[in-house]
Parts: sequence; C-alpha cells; structure tokens
Amino acid sequence: MIKVSDSEIKHMEKQHPGITDQIWDFENAELPPCPVCGSTDTASIQVGVIGRTIYLAMATTKFKLYPNGNGKGIYFCNTCQVQFGPSRRTGG
Repeated sequence: MIKVSDSEIKHMEKQHPGITDQIWDFENAELPPCPVCGSTDTASIQVGVIGRTIYLAMATTKFKLYPNGNGKGIYFCNTCQVQFGPSRRTGG
C-alpha cells in the first residue's frame, strides 16, 4: 500500500529520478504470504541506508529496509512482524 501522497512522490522523483517507477515496481510485486499468520501484507527486505532506499521504505509497505542484512529471510510480514523465506536472493 502506498503510504505517501502524490505530491510527496513528485518531490522524491525530483531528488531521485526514476524512483516513481521503483515505488510502483515494489507496489505491484507479487510477494508470498506469511507462512506464520497467512497474511498477504508482506514486504521485500532490502539492505542499505541511502536516501533512495529510505524514500522507497517511506513510500510503500512492500519495501522493508534493514540497514544491515541479518540473514533471517528476504521477506517481512507487516502483520505479525516476522522475517521469512530464503536467507538470500539467488540469480535468475
């Protein structure tokens, strides 16, 4: 779910060209449901702390920012607050 207004997204776009497309890519991503509670309100965990990633985390619930990877899973449940899935992404 988008958490910011259109005007905030336009402001982000001025500072980080292309971020609007990234926000919508995350927003439209099909993520697996939580294996613990069954919720479909899940997010992709991303690692790093720079302006762009902070804005992405601020803009959509499908992007969960962890400053340092902890290897506990690549997805996060916004409902029960657990990480799940493989510990790292694989190419492909």
